[in-house]
Amino acid sequence: MPAMTKIARLDDLNFHHVLAETPGAALVFFTAPNCGACRSLKHALEKYMHEHTPLPVFEIDAVHNGGLVNALEIFHLPAIFLYMNGYYHRELKCEPLPARINHAIQAALSLPAEDEP
Repeated sequence: MPAMTKIARLDDLNFHHVLAETPGAALVFFTAPNCGACRSLKHALEKYMHEHTPLPVFEIDAVHNGGLVNALEIFHLPAIFLYMNGYYHRELKCEPLPARINHAIQAALSLPAEDEP
């Protein structure tokens, strides 16, 4: 699969299937249309993808995909998760800046995987 340079959208129906077919690391972030912090994170992720070795980034509208929101126990937006070879690795917590996102990814990859919420 070629490196992605755009953020792709996922939903309740294709989430597991697409991630299962995505080798290596991938980011999944949950957003909402009226969330200012979500827009900031999306902008930072787009910039990250241009400045660093891109990895697949997927966006999920939390308003229209309640099944995933409930399954992953998402209580605050935006939420960003790192997946590895289709499996949940851990949640990322960082400022919405490309360098901070990159650092958070590298730090998370150096740690063992956590159980999916």
